[in-house]
Amino acid sequence: MKNILIADDHSIVRLGASVIIKETLPTATILQAQTYDEVYATLNNSPIDLILLDINMPGGNNINVIKKILSILPSIKILVFSSYEENLYALRYIGAGAAGYLNKNTAMSELKNAIQSIESRGKYMSDTVNELYVQKITSSKASFNENNPLFQLSNREMDVAKHLIKGLGILEVANLMGLSSSTVSTYKSRIFEKLNINNIPELIEIYKLHTGDFQ
Repeated sequence: MKNILIADDHSIVRLGASVIIKETLPTATILQAQTYDEVYATLNNSPIDLILLDINMPGGNNINVIKKILSILPSIKILVFSSYEENLYALRYIGAGAAGYLNKNTAMSELKNAIQSIESRGKYMSDTVNELYVQKITSSKASFNENNPLFQLSNREMDVAKHLIKGLGILEVANLMGLSSSTVSTYKSRIFEKLNINNIPELIEIYKLHTGDFQ
């Protein structure tokens, strides 16, 4: 991999990732982006081999960015580097086309392993994600969903839920996701129905219970 793009809106993260990348691939050229607009502009003008991508950046924050990045540069490898819980989000993003998913709370040394794995095998899965993947393919869908009811939600529903638990209203979610208010309301109703809940506090409790986190 010759050209690597670090896409993150925090300068300290970009700096730390740059150090790890240079230790791992000394001859690599490193580019940086702070927003999705900068990501897309870079991809349209540079032959990027790997993007280290923070999903939660200005101009994005949903799973559809994976598809858009691949539409611009189909050969690119995407390593999602996010603070979102990997046990809930990793398989979704890998299923959407990412080459790997790494939680930011993981030691930075694991970033080196992830990059080496993608360079040699084209994919990266942490032990946690690998176990989850094995569980998914060896369990029935019903039993898999029983372990974590949030897996019942579609990717789009999960994106909506992620915004709702942060306290955003229907209109705010609609503006962020580029959807109509009625469409977001429909997603919200589906989320409540699938999870058998009646309000946002109950959604927050389920999220906290099954992720151990509250972003």
